[in-house]
Amino acid sequence: DCVNANEGTTKNIGGIKGTTRALSYFGRVTYSYDNRYSVQANFRADAFDSSKLSKDNRWGKFFSASAGWTFSNESFFKDNVNPSIMSYGKLRASWGQNGNVNVLSNYAYTAGISTNSQFYNYGSTSAVTFGSMPNGIANPNLTWETSEQIDLGADFRFLNDRLSVGLDYYKKYTRDLLVSAPTMPESGVSSMTMNAGKVENSGFEVELSWKDHIGDLKYGISANMATLHNEVTYLDPSIERISGATVEGASPEVVRCYFEQGEPIWYMRGFKYAGRAADGTAQYYTKDGELTNDPQADDMTNIGSGLPTLTYGITLNAEYKGFDFTLFGTGAAGNDVYYGLYRSGYNNLSEGIYKDFKSGKLPDAASVTGSGTFWRSSAMVYDGSFFKIKQIQLGYTLPKRITNKVFIDNARFYVSLDDFFTFTKYPGLDPETCTNEYNCPGLDKGAYPIMKKMVFGVSVTF
Repeated sequence: DCVNANEGTTKNIGGIKGTTRALSYFGRVTYSYDNRYSVQANFRADAFDSSKLSKDNRWGKFFSASAGWTFSNESFFKDNVNPSIMSYGKLRASWGQNGNVNVLSNYAYTAGISTNSQFYNYGSTSAVTFGSMPNGIANPNLTWETSEQIDLGADFRFLNDRLSVGLDYYKKYTRDLLVSAPTMPESGVSSMTMNAGKVENSGFEVELSWKDHIGDLKYGISANMATLHNEVTYLDPSIERISGATVEGASPEVVRCYFEQGEPIWYMRGFKYAGRAADGTAQYYTKDGELTNDPQADDMTNIGSGLPTLTYGITLNAEYKGFDFTLFGTGAAGNDVYYGLYRSGYNNLSEGIYKDFKSGKLPDAASVTGSGTFWRSSAMVYDGSFFKIKQIQLGYTLPKRITNKVFIDNARFYVSLDDFFTFTKYPGLDPETCTNEYNCPGLDKGAYPIMKKMVFGVSVTF
């Protein structure tokens, strides 16, 4: 067993008094046989000090297990399959849990007292007394959020190890999600913390790589991709939806993100834009699919999500007689971006969106300048898919016969173009870094884009 303790102020943790704020126990058992079979089991227990959870719920206990079968080491495989066709194969499966209480603080499981916070009038006199009151509603049943994930995978190598393939399917459930739930108005507080939600993430992951050489030229190509299906599968019936981020100070109001059962986490909620009417004004769809110029609050719906349904990357590298070359790119697809830079006092529009107004794709600008309906609609939601070449680098390493004469072990010169090329239809600044809101991914509030960089460098080893 391994024990991990983080130093902090003196607290009483599970009846053990000491100088720790967090305490963990961790254990692992592994077994392998003949390079063919392997199994592993893990257990960990974690506890935080009394500011997080009550004594009864302070400990979180989490298990995980995995198993693998390298079938390419079996005699039936080695005796019948030529390594030049397939040299390696492994099947694997894993299941595991982990926990989270980072969102908790300030003794959320109990009701603290706000001292000298309210004036009170006692009796029939006009005199008032400055008194104290509870700062929340106690919930002693608060417990850890728990994430549970299943992974099924396989690894293969073909053609004398030149081609490698990795395949995975994953499904992750997060239960007992810690959320802020509304309370009755007569309670005197607006919300309380409770375990009230479940979230599901699932998808496939694929990795491919090819390594080979042609004479003195060595080269490699690797690529990966991952899909994502995300959905809030449960939210306590007392909570219709939880409000997320928006553009602070926007006038008129713009799109806001929400956490709601049956939707992706922090989806964008607003009116569905139907296009420009003959008189130049905006039209919208009602919840019944009809056209209207004046939608109602009940017509608001899911108009986008900042979570990509596909992420991918590719790397190319080559070496030839001292020269080396690397190209690395990443991309995302299926994600939406809300252009939120139109704000009272600024009224900023990118060139692409300005052209949409001028071309007639969007309604007459004067008709929607102060329209909260328009700015809370899908008219400002754009496809945020992109592919970005993160780095192109060319280098040259001096021959050893030269560097050894001046007592240098290695000397390499290189030039690199970083984040120079982005391919996207999004008319804003940068779809990759448009938001820093965890509870509204895809909300573009004017975050500074990644800078293009040209780098010249020298690396010398003595």
